[in-house]
Amino acid sequence: MHVRLVSVFGILMVLFGSLSLEAKPKKKSEKLASKSAKIHQTIVLSIDGFPAYYWSDPKYRSYFPHLAELFQKYGVSEITTVNPSVTYPAHTSMVTGKDPAVHGIFNNTLSDPFEKNDGGWMWYTEDILVPTLWDLAKENHKTTANVFWPVTVGAGINWNLPQYWRKKIPEDDKLLRVLSTKDLHREAELAVGFPLNDVSKDEVKLNTAAWLFQKKKPDLMFVYTTDLDTNHHGFGPGSDKALFRLVELDQVIFSFLQSVGAFTPKGPAIVIVSDHGFHSADSVCAPNVILKQKGYIQDEAGTYQLTFKSSGGTAILLPGTNTNVSIEEINSIVSEVLTACPGSEWVPIATSENLAEMTNLSTESEENPILQKKIHPMALGIFRTKGPLFFSGTRKGDVFTKSQTKIHGHGYWNTNPEMKTIGFVYDPTGKKHQFQSVKDVFGIVKDMLGLKEKKTNGPHMPPLHTKP
Repeated sequence: MHVRLVSVFGILMVLFGSLSLEAKPKKKSEKLASKSAKIHQTIVLSIDGFPAYYWSDPKYRSYFPHLAELFQKYGVSEITTVNPSVTYPAHTSMVTGKDPAVHGIFNNTLSDPFEKNDGGWMWYTEDILVPTLWDLAKENHKTTANVFWPVTVGAGINWNLPQYWRKKIPEDDKLLRVLSTKDLHREAELAVGFPLNDVSKDEVKLNTAAWLFQKKKPDLMFVYTTDLDTNHHGFGPGSDKALFRLVELDQVIFSFLQSVGAFTPKGPAIVIVSDHGFHSADSVCAPNVILKQKGYIQDEAGTYQLTFKSSGGTAILLPGTNTNVSIEEINSIVSEVLTACPGSEWVPIATSENLAEMTNLSTESEENPILQKKIHPMALGIFRTKGPLFFSGTRKGDVFTKSQTKIHGHGYWNTNPEMKTIGFVYDPTGKKHQFQSVKDVFGIVKDMLGLKEKKTNGPHMPPLHTKP
């Protein structure tokens, strides 16, 4: 697969090998001074869709030589993501330290069987139910900045350039100018020289982040890149196109780290993290077809009693409003899906005979099933797979089909090896941090910035309006 790229990468390795992210070797006194210095700035950089097997399998390391050098020198962890293993829940877990059932961002998109929201994503910070790192930073009188981090529309971030789109056309730029910190979007575009929107390449986002860091000097900055994930979805993990893009991104990230003074005596602390790995499927299971056949979804009336919300490698069963179904009904649906879709596995919430009572349990209840405590508070159960199977949310066609082309995605159970991802920390004080889950980003950043949490008795209510 990679033969025709060898010569290109060989040349790149020679060129890149002459560069270094490190400053000149420090004297002993300088090292002691830097270790005792208080950390004033921290950057969290997300590389969407970076599978851990790119690091664990040495054959891939030549495609990201600069990152590989950092990982080799300072250490990198293979970390676990959350369920569902998709972008918005995972990124919200990074900034809250909580699972999706607790922080409220259950999926990339709403459970919206009839697409009344026109495919809208969970862009809005007011949907996050618990405090975030930017909330904590504000309480501790620290300034914050953001370039396209998910679920940041309306966030209390000092200099906020949130991710948002509707049609992915230039009209979206007007939306971003309104949703960003006043005048910041236009100022950033003029400074960088390119439009900043959801179709911008990662070079633009990282150049914008470098400008923002140098211009505003935030204590905490979030930066989110998407091109690796996009190429994995389009061409597959390990594909020539995805790996060639990874080589380019590695160089761009290297330039970004240089521009912010990373790994120098007065440089920022750095967290590099990803949200999930990647897997490929060759067949599709559409359990909502069975729900429609059984009358639980009524297209004509636009109502439903049950629906499966797909995440790719999983599909969670959710009730409609005031739904009361029995274990026998659920078991009948599950049996049909298991028969139709080889490789699927059902994980029930419990063996209770009264599912209506189970769905009304508080997410904080000790009796609450693990699916409702971690994934979704209204979960009735979830389908998952370890095989090359993709769960679709469609209500049309057959329950099970063989795909003509590979479907490259994620959303698979977070213990599946393919969903493992990477977490890297550089703390200028030399302190080591435990990094086992995407949720650990919260604690690591909190520790490095010395942020203190205020104890609250009631639920977190993000402000409707915030000023930079």
